[in-house]
Amino acid sequence: MKPVLYLGLDIGSISINTVLIDQEKAIVENHYHFCHGKPFHLLHDILSDIYKRYSQNETPVIALTGTGGELARDLIGGQYVNEIIAQSEAVGTLYPEAKTVIEMGGEDSKLILMHSDGEQETSRLSDFTLNNLCAAGTGSFLDQQAKRLGLSIEKEFGQMALKSEEPPRIAGRCSVFAKT
Repeated sequence: MKPVLYLGLDIGSISINTVLIDQEKAIVENHYHFCHGKPFHLLHDILSDIYKRYSQNETPVIALTGTGGELARDLIGGQYVNEIIAQSEAVGTLYPEAKTVIEMGGEDSKLILMHSDGEQETSRLSDFTLNNLCAAGTGSFLDQQAKRLGLSIEKEFGQMALKSEEPPRIAGRCSVFAKT
């Protein structure tokens, strides 16, 4: 008998992140796909691909999070989990030594603080904050700027940012002004 798998889908504004884990919480496979403005078409393709390779009996639990998570739950079923709860639970279980999580989403950026009392095998959510002004400092904004500069966001943009001696402060201002 094949092991039972759990399917997690993070349906964001620019990508869908997919993970399949087994009963021991080991990652069986994970994927990152850009939506290109059509997240539910992509979701259909992702689910079709997964169910070609695994039976629905093998993936009895589907958890959804992200911007499109609630709507997707209404369409396909499953359980919706708030993004911050999902991220802190995953980090607390898989990386209990982590104290800080920074997530650059397409629509917002999150700072999640984790706490461990040292007696448990996991850590837990202690506090969090989100950017509050506008799109500046989000993944979508940074992706747009990389494209404007003709750079790969995955490779060149990050490497150049690490070399900066005086990085501009863009997250604290409107993205329209930050672009200039």
